[in-house]
Amino acid sequence: MARNEVFWQKKTSNASRVVQSARKVFDQWRVANSNTAASYATGVHSGSNNWTKPMSGKIKINVDGAIFEPQQLFGFGCLARNHTGQLLEAFAESKFGVVLPEIAEIMGMKEALSWIKKKGWEDVIVETDSLIVVQALNSSIHMTSYFGLLVEDCRLILTTLKNVLISFVYRSANKAAHCLARESCSLSGCLFDELNAPSFLKNIVMAEAIS
Repeated sequence: MARNEVFWQKKTSNASRVVQSARKVFDQWRVANSNTAASYATGVHSGSNNWTKPMSGKIKINVDGAIFEPQQLFGFGCLARNHTGQLLEAFAESKFGVVLPEIAEIMGMKEALSWIKKKGWEDVIVETDSLIVVQALNSSIHMTSYFGLLVEDCRLILTTLKNVLISFVYRSANKAAHCLARESCSLSGCLFDELNAPSFLKNIVMAEAIS
């Protein structure tokens, strides 16, 4: 692929980038061909394309990552809602680095799981629109890439949590987290609730709560 990019697009890649890309593809192949399951719950959402409220007593967390190539940054957004669709809390974070999209996604997942642990929440559904993250967490294979190391970190945190379900959803069902992640550069380090959340987030949460 790197050779073709040089020939057809005049785009060059250094050796470390090519190795990183090759490891990523190999990891994805191994995950896709693994039938082993982890000890915690993960799943692929097969319902509607829209966000749905969790059952009473449960908390639903949506998380998404974003890449900002011109600024050499990546970020993620995460929010928690209850069974009425009320926004409990949300945060956004950005970090320096030129990374692959799945690194931003798994970093967001790691932060979301750490957040759950810090809050002491139980009976939580975590939704992401990154299928590779859900597949990787559902597999027990060991991956030697940087992505794989972050997957191991997430697995370790999951072993300390109670009743946490990680689920894949479509982008349209992850709209609030997606928009929050896209604004993570300007909102980095901010923590929100339903009173001080930015208007774009309030509007999405309100619309999804009544839908």
